[in-house]
Amino acid sequence: MKKISTRRAIAAAGVVGAALMGLTSLGAGGAVAGPLPGAKVVKKLVDGTPVSIQLYDESADVHPAVTNIATSREVFVSGKIRVTVGGQADGGTISAGYIVGCQLNFGGSAGADGSATPDSSGGVSTSATASGGFTLGPGQAVFVPTVGQLVSLEDSSDNRINANVFSGTTGGVAYSQEKFSVDGCAGYAQAMAKVQVTVETDSVKGVLTAYGKPFSIG
Repeated sequence: MKKISTRRAIAAAGVVGAALMGLTSLGAGGAVAGPLPGAKVVKKLVDGTPVSIQLYDESADVHPAVTNIATSREVFVSGKIRVTVGGQADGGTISAGYIVGCQLNFGGSAGADGSATPDSSGGVSTSATASGGFTLGPGQAVFVPTVGQLVSLEDSSDNRINANVFSGTTGGVAYSQEKFSVDGCAGYAQAMAKVQVTVETDSVKGVLTAYGKPFSIG
């Protein structure tokens, strides 16, 4: 496959981290990504309740679209998520998917420490759906939920979100070869996993987020 040089990306979507990543072009029949390192976050809520989020067995396969249009790609993602809670917590909710951006740099610091966080200003659209296609222009990003989300909830902005609800001390989500298609992105594109977990106790409600390592989708 033909190598292209990295270039400074447009700062958008409120995602921190400025390290540019090596990118690989998609030639005919080419693919990028493959096994990914996943992520792990272990934190405590303000009342001391421990919460662990682990994304593992993560992989992504990227291919040119069957339409053979240079601005289109097809992405197949797989992974497993395990969440463990302690203290007075009884279960929680898991919302998972991928942030996908056109000519955006998510930064090399996004990873197991969850240090790369989109802001709350609405810079990332939530209109994309798993197993479907969407169009991205330069500087645009969307969040694509993984299939297998079980319960539809409302967040603080009255938006509908998908989440898996679990009880007890352990919950999880698994997804395999979930497909989404990116159209219209003439520049390079990147994606990274996002796992958000909400846990409530009698005294506190906490929301924790883990981000996977960004990867090129051509």
